[in-house]
Amino acid sequence: MFHVSEGCKRLESVKLDGFAKVIEAGYSSILYSCRNLKKFELLTSPLLSDSVIDNMTGVARSVVELRLSSCSLLTSEALEHLSLFRKLVVLDTSGCERIGDQAPFYISKVTTLTRLNLAKARITDVGLALLGAGDLPIVQLCIRKCEKVTDKGIKSLFHADRKICKTLSVLDVGYIPKIIDAAIFTIATAAKALTDLSLRFCNGVTDAAVQMLMDRPNHNSSQLQMLDLCSCRGLSAEAIMLPLPLYAFHRLRWLGIGLTDIVAKRGIFSAICEARPRLVVCGVCCDFGCCDGWQWHKVR
Repeated sequence: MFHVSEGCKRLESVKLDGFAKVIEAGYSSILYSCRNLKKFELLTSPLLSDSVIDNMTGVARSVVELRLSSCSLLTSEALEHLSLFRKLVVLDTSGCERIGDQAPFYISKVTTLTRLNLAKARITDVGLALLGAGDLPIVQLCIRKCEKVTDKGIKSLFHADRKICKTLSVLDVGYIPKIIDAAIFTIATAAKALTDLSLRFCNGVTDAAVQMLMDRPNHNSSQLQMLDLCSCRGLSAEAIMLPLPLYAFHRLRWLGIGLTDIVAKRGIFSAICEARPRLVVCGVCCDFGCCDGWQWHKVR
């Protein structure tokens, strides 16, 4: 890694993946070399310690995108000096399972942040309240597999008409067992710019939430373009029924219903797709973005 760092002096973007035997000193040598660094991405680095941010002080003012994914030793303390990153727009700590409720407090000090991925973090409703109190203009938020979060945490995130209520466009709350209809009502009511919503594997979501998303033509939910209901086992086969309300899902471009009882109603979805020609219905449990729906299913 020390030899690699010699050739990195002019780089603005660095991505390192799967360096299982590299210790802190190796990464530090690269960081000290890349004085114009704007994007730093480090994936699956089991020996990376919390001092990684301290080692980035020399480039903190230039970094726009920071991804530290699946680094098993990282804790919330790794982000203590994150406020030094005055231009940071993207932060991804997905898969860092030791990051807890103190991390959102540190993150809330980065006023430029618009995209945040905390998937699999050990945060609770307390952490979401701290993040919400920071009043950040977040556009994309992923808290997938943050299993201790409840509807109360979602409510505190959107409390008091904060900036996130006006800016949030993409939200992933998938794989959270305590997400129930009350959380969906909060999201649909508070998130005025929401276009993409992932609820996959949220078994507490029922038909009532889906009906609420469908039935309000002048509501925020009418702006939805992508909705992922994959494996929401609380949904019945009648969660979406014909005839559709006139304005139901009129902007929706992609709907995921894999591993739900709704899949049995393929005839209904043929009729829906005729009424909504731009709509792709996915019954194969893909994440957002698959192409062709039923017959010729493939991923972009």
